[in-house]
Amino acid sequence: MLANLLDTTVDQYISNGTALLYALVGFFVVFIGIAFLILVVWAVGKIMSKNTAQAKPQKQEKPKTVETVKESIAVADADIVSEETLAVITAALMAYYQQTNPKCEFTVKRIKRI
Repeated sequence: MLANLLDTTVDQYISNGTALLYALVGFFVVFIGIAFLILVVWAVGKIMSKNTAQAKPQKQEKPKTVETVKESIAVADADIVSEETLAVITAALMAYYQQTNPKCEFTVKRIKRI
């Protein structure tokens, strides 16, 4: 069996049937591997969603109605907005985000007139 390792006249021909069989086995192994990975990721996602649902009980509150006040504010032609206007814009943004309850926090640094 090992005597033919150094022989240069050994024919290394693979038939078409054998090559087709190797290709099909390879495709099958790759398909099963990808299906297994998809199953693992799906299972981990389900476990994570169940854990987060148990950790945070959902409360059903009616959103409070926010009165909208429409006032026209005269703004100078300068690029910088007055402190009062900045406070009004920030309060409006905070009221909107408090109503929609986002998960991010933000700070208004500068508002420019466009």
